[in-house]
Amino acid sequence: MATKQILVPDIGDFSDVAIIDVYISEGDVIEVDDPVIALESAKAVTDIPSPYAGTIKKVHVKEGDLVSKDSLLADIEVEEAEQKQEETDKKVETQHEEIVEQPQEETGREEDKEPQKEEKEEVPPKKAPVNAQQPGAVYHATPSVRQYARELGVELSSVEGSGPHGRITREDVQQLVKSVLKSGSVASTPVSFELEDFSVYGEIERKPLTRIQKISGPHLQRSWQTIPLVTQFDEADVTDLETFRHTLKEEMARVPKEQQVKISILPFIVKAVTAALDAYPELNSSYDGASGELIIKKYRHIGIAVDTPDGLMVPVLRDADKKGVKEIAAELSLLGEKARNGKLGTKDISGASFSISSLGGIGGTMFTPIINPPEAAILGVSKITKKPMWNGKEFVPRDMLPLSLSYDHRVIDGALGARFVTYLSSLLGDIKRILL
Repeated sequence: MATKQILVPDIGDFSDVAIIDVYISEGDVIEVDDPVIALESAKAVTDIPSPYAGTIKKVHVKEGDLVSKDSLLADIEVEEAEQKQEETDKKVETQHEEIVEQPQEETGREEDKEPQKEEKEEVPPKKAPVNAQQPGAVYHATPSVRQYARELGVELSSVEGSGPHGRITREDVQQLVKSVLKSGSVASTPVSFELEDFSVYGEIERKPLTRIQKISGPHLQRSWQTIPLVTQFDEADVTDLETFRHTLKEEMARVPKEQQVKISILPFIVKAVTAALDAYPELNSSYDGASGELIIKKYRHIGIAVDTPDGLMVPVLRDADKKGVKEIAAELSLLGEKARNGKLGTKDISGASFSISSLGGIGGTMFTPIINPPEAAILGVSKITKKPMWNGKEFVPRDMLPLSLSYDHRVIDGALGARFVTYLSSLLGDIKRILL
């Protein structure tokens, strides 16, 4: 028998991820790929499997601990056969590396070689809050100044008063906001409103946020603060599309149950979006502020917002442009089920190049979806309504689908945004063009 260590594998660009469940205990006998712990990151719960089969000797983590790649999770006792196989694999790998590497000539005696000095990256000193007062300082401000600060999202404890006896003036609040904007630290130092005691007005209840809300909230706030967002509204006439979809629905009811796929309008929207992104690739991009360049992505990975009991999650439909409507429908159903059960893996939530948020099943007419950085745009879809539309001779009832396209105005101007959503509406209005 030999003792091995179970470590956290590569989980993408995540670190200090919270453990929300530990599945193993000392003495448990597990197999390869059995789940060891569950991690929560970026709106998803990911099970970490064991790379070994054997008996758990010691568990080094507990629920609530933060882990990163290569963090030690547990010690496991494995069979000698498995240990020997791993050593053989490592030996073959080492021999392969030795063959690939070319021998380097000695440039001098060992004692003449100077040991390389390890260069340590200098960590810049942490900047103090702009214009901040000393901890515990007493600050004074009139009710109108307090109201003004609340409107701007400024905490008065961060403002140094210049008025008589240290009173905070309107100009002091303005000066702090200007300083923060000029220093570029507005995105990294989000402020919160100073709340009063609401219980003086009546009964209140405090309800804690879900884990998903706690993760997504700061992400959405940074998006709103850093991206100049514009939303373009339009309507698509999907009367013919709805007729075709209902025909498919009737045909689907006649096939064996195990082959049935629920086809909503969303798979058609996904297919139309991928075609529109082909025509306007700037919306399938990310803005690199450091280089001032637009990174246009050649793949079409579409993020789909899913409503779950714990909050909104965004699983990713990969290579949507290469899939048919039925295949997209089946995959969306699977991703939605995994999201609601908290079983999305890291790959299921990463790599989206464009997102869709559909509220059609709930209701509403229009809304402003917030961009999911580093994406450049997001499409909001609302509920289909029956409207009278003029056909040149008379008003006729048509099924109209509201669309809300939010985009990053730094890289997408109004004309391009309008052209994209207009083209998308035309594709949804003529289903044959989507299927070509």
